[in-house]
Amino acid sequence: MIKRIAALLLILAFAITAGCTKSDEPDGDTTVVSDTQPSADGKMAVLGKDGSRIGEIDRRAVCTAVDSGIFYSISDLKEYQFTADTEYRFFDMDGKKDVSLGTLENQGYEASFARTDHNGKIYTLSVVGNATSGDPVPLLLLAFDPAAGTMKKYTVSENGFPYASMTVSDGKLIIMDHEMSEPKCDKIYEFDPGTETVREILTFSSDTDSLRAVSSADDGFFLLRLKINDGAENEMFLDRYDKNNKKVSETSVNETLVKAIGGITGMTSRQDALNELGTHVGGFSVVDGRFMIYENFSVTRLIVDLQSGEVILAEDDIYSVSTGGGERYVYRMDFDPDNVEEPEIIGMIGGKPEKLRFKPNGALRLIRAVSHSPGGTWLVTVSDVFAAQKGTYALYLWTDK
Repeated sequence: MIKRIAALLLILAFAITAGCTKSDEPDGDTTVVSDTQPSADGKMAVLGKDGSRIGEIDRRAVCTAVDSGIFYSISDLKEYQFTADTEYRFFDMDGKKDVSLGTLENQGYEASFARTDHNGKIYTLSVVGNATSGDPVPLLLLAFDPAAGTMKKYTVSENGFPYASMTVSDGKLIIMDHEMSEPKCDKIYEFDPGTETVREILTFSSDTDSLRAVSSADDGFFLLRLKINDGAENEMFLDRYDKNNKKVSETSVNETLVKAIGGITGMTSRQDALNELGTHVGGFSVVDGRFMIYENFSVTRLIVDLQSGEVILAEDDIYSVSTGGGERYVYRMDFDPDNVEEPEIIGMIGGKPEKLRFKPNGALRLIRAVSHSPGGTWLVTVSDVFAAQKGTYALYLWTDK
């Protein structure tokens, strides 16, 4: 059985991100690159792809691209605190308005990697309360309506786990949770936006199976599942379910992933690779039913061809995976404009790796985050190397036509 206490300790590292980054919180004021005027203290500019100024938002924001703009949260997390009141906001890229959507009190951890938007609504998952306390904490589904400026809360489970996962399938949200009840189990829930109801659709015993992530399929969804083999090697499977929540296939992806992980710096043995497969997953998608994009909370970032076993990309944590409900991209976080034409931001398009054609203005050398919405809105957060010491931040926001 996978030990979850180690994963809970990771909350300290991932609890609240800032500046639209995944890992750090810059201190002090900032001056943001702009073609018209500097941003006010504590703000960062929102720029178009060409560098033209659209507006500005709070520099503490944890941002995600949605079809109509930027969805973001602001948490004032104090040192040694495990919870904070978190405000959710929306920046409208067309109307250039920045509005509050609501506040969640005593938020413990938001699975911001699981944010998605569907039919004009925005959804995210969060636990309330201190998930490291040992006491049960509820997992909530938060639903936001940017047009109405509202937030609704739905309880998914009273025994929630921070690293939940979510996707859209057949017009409904499919939510994965590691239940912290006794005996522990993993569950899949379905939220129907039409009836605003949550129901449990699948249950797995943690003694035999540990779910890692969920991703949409053309007519259902994929589950990434770690089979727990007591006394032997654990094995990773990709399970496919139809729109009626019935399993239609299961495929071992163990050797493909072990091979790919073995090519990452620092991985020196098969056991190293197997240990990586025991880590919780933040980024996961299956493209064209064939290409897996994968990121865990350790060092592994992969793109693999599940049919041929080809390793298309295998990198460590200098790379990361985009967030949002659109296609996933893998990006290299450092960028040297003196030696390369543009940042390395790669997705699988038409069965081939394709680079996003984008270059930030000025001396912005770090790609802090990349986000892509289902409708094709892009959000790329960039900074200079001095971002932690009153450096420069900018958000690039545009929609593919």
